Amino acid sequence: MFSIVDIVRRDAATYYQGEPSNPLSRSKTLCGFTALSLLLGFLVVTPSSDFLTGALSAQAILVGFSFNVLFYLVANRLTTPASFNGIEHELRFERLSTLSDEVFDNVTYFNLVAICSAIAALVLLLIGSQSFDGNLNRIASFITDRANIDRTFLSWAKWVSSAIGLSILIFLIAESVYTFLRAVGRVRFYFGMLKMMNDEAGD
Repeated sequence: MFSIVDIVRRDAATYYQGEPSNPLSRSKTLCGFTALSLLLGFLVVTPSSDFLTGALSAQAILVGFSFNVLFYLVANRLTTPASFNGIEHELRFERLSTLSDEVFDNVTYFNLVAICSAIAALVLLLIGSQSFDGNLNRIASFITDRANIDRTFLSWAKWVSSAIGLSILIFLIAESVYTFLRAVGRVRFYFGMLKMMNDEAGD
């Protein structure tokens, strides 16, 4: 059953030093992404449609690439050989099998973050459209006229909401880029180990 919490938890479990029993914390990285996102979000506030469509297109391309990796990992699951060429070959197979599962978790997490960022970009594009802004202004006028609410307050609320929305998008983009680059490195390492093991089996 699909579980966002499980996807996040399984990806976090792949961050360790040497062995899974020695986990690494991502708190500094995530705090850095959060600070950068809030800074840029409240400085820019209203992103251009070109930026949003560019981010949307880039994420769509990367998601397409990552799905190909997922399909490959699923279609080419490692099968335990009938016999091993020594202890080293057996240990390398176990490590490769573990790495295959971890890469799958990394790419799955990237897809989750990238899709969330694409949704955030679409929402910001919708909010930034002229028709939405016009309807929002009419609603704001209706509320202020009947509820005796200062229109300045609604303007500030709109400004803060836009800044927070952009901050969320920037955070998701930063996290997806970081995760994608890490996944690419691990995929390359995986295929390098796979080729080495296949060459040894051929010998």
